Amino acid sequence: MAVALVCSTVSAQLVTSSTYKKQKSKAVWYVKAGLDIAGVSGDGWDEVGNKTGYVVGLAFDRPIGGSGVFWGMGLQLATKGFKESESGVEVSLNANKLEIPLNFGYKYNINDDIAVDARIGGFINYDVFGKFKMSMDGEEESVDLGDIEGYDRLGAGMQFGVGVWYQSLNFNITYQKGFVEQFEGGKENNWMISLGYAF
Repeated sequence: MAVALVCSTVSAQLVTSSTYKKQKSKAVWYVKAGLDIAGVSGDGWDEVGNKTGYVVGLAFDRPIGGSGVFWGMGLQLATKGFKESESGVEVSLNANKLEIPLNFGYKYNINDDIAVDARIGGFINYDVFGKFKMSMDGEEESVDLGDIEGYDRLGAGMQFGVGVWYQSLNFNITYQKGFVEQFEGGKENNWMISLGYAF
């Protein structure tokens, strides 16, 4: 009876340990949506205003071991560009970019329900249907960004962010700094604020 009891206890512990490790190593998939506060930085772009748009996407975080370190990747659609008004003339660059972010980070569990994380990585994106718009005296003109000489639809850069998890809900703030000149020396300079849900 004693041997049977010990074997039963050890077996239960092994099952629990195996289930825990399997759960900890499982990728966390989540959808997200939020605001993209986009801008452009570079020589001659200091006075250009930001443009508020959207970001929606699907992503995952996969743990590396059991220490809280993880790597993550996703696919999202986000509005980039800028908006500026001067002397009655308003111009805006509205780039709608399909984007792939890749991150490495660390997640710390405060308790069973709340966790915080920090991540750093890079991104690459491509403008799928952007427009350049100009408005003056009530009249508006728009041009496809692909028809503008000197505009590069492809972008890339680095990013870092912080997030808070409450059970399956996530609040995240990410900053992006572009390395590729998108439009006459201007490079992406974006903030993204999003809410996510893990499933």
